[in-house]
Amino acid sequence: MNARVLIVDDEDTLRSLYSERLAREGFTVTTAGNADHAEKLFQSGGEVGVLVTDLKMPGKDGFQLMAWVKQYSPHTKVIVVTGHGEKDAAVSALRGGACEYLEKPIDMNQFSHAVTRAMKEYGTEANNRELRDCLEARVQRAEATPSESYWFKSPSSSMQPVHEMMDVLRRESMRMEAEEPTVLVLGESGTGKEGIARMVHSTSRRGKGPWVAVNCANFQENLLDSELFGHEKGAFTGASMLKRGLFEMARGGTLFLDELGEMEVKLQAKLLRVLQEKVFRRVGGTTDIVADVRVIAATNRNLQERVKAGEFREDLYFRINRLQVTVPALRERSDDVVTMAKEFADRAFRSRGKTFGGFSPDAAEAMRSYRWPGNVRELVNIVERLALVSMGAEAITVRGLGLPQVKESAGGATVSGTDEAAAFQSFTEMKKRWSDAFEREYLMTVLGRHSGNVSAAAREANLDRSNFLRLLRRHALKAEIYRRQSTTDSITETDRFKIAS
Repeated sequence: MNARVLIVDDEDTLRSLYSERLAREGFTVTTAGNADHAEKLFQSGGEVGVLVTDLKMPGKDGFQLMAWVKQYSPHTKVIVVTGHGEKDAAVSALRGGACEYLEKPIDMNQFSHAVTRAMKEYGTEANNRELRDCLEARVQRAEATPSESYWFKSPSSSMQPVHEMMDVLRRESMRMEAEEPTVLVLGESGTGKEGIARMVHSTSRRGKGPWVAVNCANFQENLLDSELFGHEKGAFTGASMLKRGLFEMARGGTLFLDELGEMEVKLQAKLLRVLQEKVFRRVGGTTDIVADVRVIAATNRNLQERVKAGEFREDLYFRINRLQVTVPALRERSDDVVTMAKEFADRAFRSRGKTFGGFSPDAAEAMRSYRWPGNVRELVNIVERLALVSMGAEAITVRGLGLPQVKESAGGATVSGTDEAAAFQSFTEMKKRWSDAFEREYLMTVLGRHSGNVSAAAREANLDRSNFLRLLRRHALKAEIYRRQSTTDSITETDRFKIAS
């Protein structure tokens, strides 16, 4: 076991006495003269199996330190040292979570035995936790299907390399090596790179640890530096307090770096050091902190071209690219589109208390032939819109689908706007057409949700009642029809004609 003993006492002589005795008995020992120094030693990395602390110290006392340790490292065993006759303090310490107390002047044999017992107890509990987590993880990886994977399972040949690499990662996660490899996920924007990364995390040994994600394109270099690694109080103007970075927040879990290709070169050097040395420093800090984190990165950029252009470090590219998963664009997965759309729709409609009526054959064919420039993200957005505006359980038609580049011809067949110039309309015309259709469908939906109560519907739509009524008149919608529907639970054919007219 690599766990160490941390001794905290404001008296130099006692710290030296304690540490020399434990060092002779084979313990790894570090010492601190106050609680603040002790907290930094905890954060600098390495397991602290046993904390030996005096209760009375300048600044933060032993009680405050013990409370902090129980939050930061709850499995650490705490032995408190009290003055002669301080029975009440000793009892309070035991109630606060200490495993043992020792009275001054300390008998060194008694001290040695107490630390040995505490370290054995810590080691036993650590082994039990590791075995339990290992067994649970094996069962989960062998039997469970992560919730993010429902769109990932695919018969499409373009997805087979992804399946093969995910199988490699699952087998690797079954092993007991200390380190799991970094993973680089490549693919166009919207293909579901983060979904793949979440699956890698959830099926790994770190699956029960934190999942922390950051989009590198959302921050300037200095802000991303502070976001990733944290900063010390006073490190720069505005740093009024210590901030823990994402590498600390992801301790024991996975840090997902989205849009890695947008990271500035200077910060790439710092990231490379973390990946190689497994330590980092906060901005303005002087203490190394262990990075107990697995890094998964994703980008839609060609990193090899970025390397050639001097915009991405070659050594970082090779270090981050231990294992690579390339997610194909949705247009390369035409066999999957309808299946995925049905799965998304089932979930979206159910969440709104509606019934999904499926897709018409023409709508399904339109989805298979569409190019999906926005990939999976675009598909999800279209399905969410359908769930929002849909009134009943009828099958979704081509017109209802509303794909930007697909129209319905006079004969009912689907034609692409780029393939048939005669069917093409100007941007302004198309925008008005789809805007009007959305407004009408939305108003019908919100009226139906509130049984024709205009005031309640306007509040949900976040519109003034007068504006809401103006929109109803514009689209010739009558609220009383929806009030009758709430009592009869159906709309007559006449009413349907009134709504549509």
